[in-house]
Amino acid sequence: MTKGREQNAAGNEHEGKGVDTRSTAAGTGPSSASPRAPSHAERARTLGRAARFGSLATMARDPEGFPYASLVALATDARGRAVFLLSRLAEHTQNLLARPEASVLLLESPIVGKKLLEKGRVTLIGPCTAVPPEEAPECRALFLAAHPDAATYADFSDFSHYRIEPRSLRYVGGFGRMSWIDAAAYARAEPDPLADFASRILGHMNDDHAESILAYARKLAGIGDATDAQMTGVDRYGIEMAVTTPSGERRVRLAFDAEIQTREEARKALIEMAGRAEEG
Repeated sequence: MTKGREQNAAGNEHEGKGVDTRSTAAGTGPSSASPRAPSHAERARTLGRAARFGSLATMARDPEGFPYASLVALATDARGRAVFLLSRLAEHTQNLLARPEASVLLLESPIVGKKLLEKGRVTLIGPCTAVPPEEAPECRALFLAAHPDAATYADFSDFSHYRIEPRSLRYVGGFGRMSWIDAAAYARAEPDPLADFASRILGHMNDDHAESILAYARKLAGIGDATDAQMTGVDRYGIEMAVTTPSGERRVRLAFDAEIQTREEARKALIEMAGRAEEG
């Protein structure tokens, strides 16, 4: 980890996270204490698990000493390390053979829309070297599960698996939410269990339950002058919303009463929150 960057046990540097400080636990009214949210290490692991492509930066041989970035296919293993299948003939592989220092930028999917800079991204920084022969079968299975089409060339003699061992990581989750993450905290963190269907939850809530979301903002987050609200995120700990008010947009977070693990648990928690909002 780079000297001088203080990080907490959750893997977050002491920087702003971009969430309204008046966010509150669901049903309790405004509070000065922010509700529990995923650490940046957890957010980075969640992002990394879903990533299938990234920008690999190596140290160029010519012109010497300059970063050389290229698009690569990848998968991430159980420790969040990025695994590649690279041809020895590729420029980035030749660079790695000369110098292993590298980084890879992973972007939150889908990589579409006008607000691309609000998407999450994480850069893994560390040495990138060939996977030891005894670990190659496991890496091959991992990579082909993410990229089945790679089976057509995975056994070519010039292709080998490489893996980046993060020494430090930089997470950016949109404007104002960013930090350096300790590599050990990143390795310990668990991806969010709702990530695989979070987009479907958001789409369903925003399309079919807009009135409930507005009630969340007015009654549970205490923003009485809210005129519109969109759910922008959901995870094991709670939800995030973009709330429109006469004075501008506010980003707020509401916590679930308990950590959830499944889509059904998320459904029940959101229904319970709607009931509390109606009571309020």
